[in-house]
Formats: sequence, C-alpha cells, structure tokens
Amino acid sequence: MKNKMKRVGSIGMVIAALLFTKLLSAQILTIDINEASKGPNPGMIMITNTSAIGDKKAKGLTYDDVEGTPFWDEHWNSALLYFKSGAIYKLPKAKLNLYTTEVHYENDKNGELVAETSLIDKIVFLNSKDTSKILAVFAVLPDFVDSKPAGFYRVFNNGAYQLVLLQKNLVKVSPFDPLTGKNTTSFFTKSYYSLYNKGKIIPLKALDKSSILSAIPSNANLEPWIKNSKNKLKSEEDIIAFLNYYNSLESVKTN
Repeated sequence: MKNKMKRVGSIGMVIAALLFTKLLSAQILTIDINEASKGPNPGMIMITNTSAIGDKKAKGLTYDDVEGTPFWDEHWNSALLYFKSGAIYKLPKAKLNLYTTEVHYENDKNGELVAETSLIDKIVFLNSKDTSKILAVFAVLPDFVDSKPAGFYRVFNNGAYQLVLLQKNLVKVSPFDPLTGKNTTSFFTKSYYSLYNKGKIIPLKALDKSSILSAIPSNANLEPWIKNSKNKLKSEEDIIAFLNYYNSLESVKTN
C-alpha cells in the first residue's frame, strides 16, 4: 500500500500496560485460533474478500489501488479477541480495519479472515515481541457519528469516566487530473473523542478544559487539582491524568 499511515494516538505502551495489567494477569482461558480452525466452525468467524473495497466511490477498486491504509496499524500484531459470549481468542496476527469496522486476522488453515463485528466485545492488541505488553485496547460501542450499531473505540483509561476515541478511515476521490489522466483515490481519517460513562457516550467538542469540565458533574476539588498539577487539559495524556484523579474521588466512585 502507498503512503503508509503511522499508528494513531500518542499514548505510550507504559500507560496502556498500567491500565490493563489486571486483564493479562488474570487466569483467563483463551482459544488459539489455529487450533480452533482445525475443529468445528465456532460460528464466530467468516471468510471474506479481504482485498475488495465495498464503497460506491471506490467501486471496483482494491486496497492496493488506494493511497494510504484502512488499518489502525497496517502491520500484523498479536491480539486477544473478546467475544460477547465470553469466549476469548488468541490471534497471532491481527489488524483493525477502520474503514470497514472489522478485525482481520490470519490462521494457519485459511489465510486472512475477518471476524464478525456484531459478536465482538473488545480487542486487545499486544506487543508481538513481548505479549505481556499492551499496545492498545478497542471496545465495540455504538457509533454515535453514523448511528450505526457498532464502532471500535480506543479506550485510554479505566474508571467511571473513560476517554475513548472513535476513528473512521474514509475514501476520498480527487477530481480528474488532466496531466496524469486519472483520479487519485486515497484514505483519510476522521477522529472523534468522547467520554464513556455507564453505557453512555458523551461526545467532546475538543480536547480542552472547557469540553471536559462541561461533560462531567462538577466537583469542588477539580480546580485546585488542575492548578496544583499544572495540567492544561489539552492532550490525551493531560486528560487521562485528570480522569484518573477524577475517578478516584469518593463522590464519583459512589455515583
């Protein structure tokens, strides 16, 4: 693919590891996808044409015809795929398609496959060289932008109020260029930050102090903490630190 897109998000692996250490340290029963493929079909996996693009603007094109990448990370990473049924699949190679809202993965038997999004609860991407380290966690939540039943939201912290990010890769077709004699088709990304609380998505107008404070119940401890910590609430790191403090307050824990 052309013009490879860098992995989005600026949160480091250290923060992600701290957030979800318990998830990996727990004694969970995982199913190796290569072993599962040798037995009866678990009813969770479907084979698809992974090269075709199902978009009216890009009709007849394949991913190789489009500049950029539809994936969160175009490289394969290890992952744990959590289904709503409670099953957990260990995927040696997985990618998240932000264009089709699907998880691509490979197994030894069938090659590249796609998991059924409606059955997924979340996917946890792991460092392929050290699977005790987490790269990112994406939860399947309602897509508030397009009113669709499911979208993959990156989750940045634990607690009552979570910062989440919905990213959409879309296809753009440029006007016909008489010099080259063709149109240029490319992927572009739109990002939507929100807070997630008790099953509700609270869209944020921006990553700033005003948007964050207007999205949560007020508390007398907040302004002194912001002042003392010199937190500007202008970046993912700032907001994560703020939410970790906010979620630790007793008034938030008990609500």
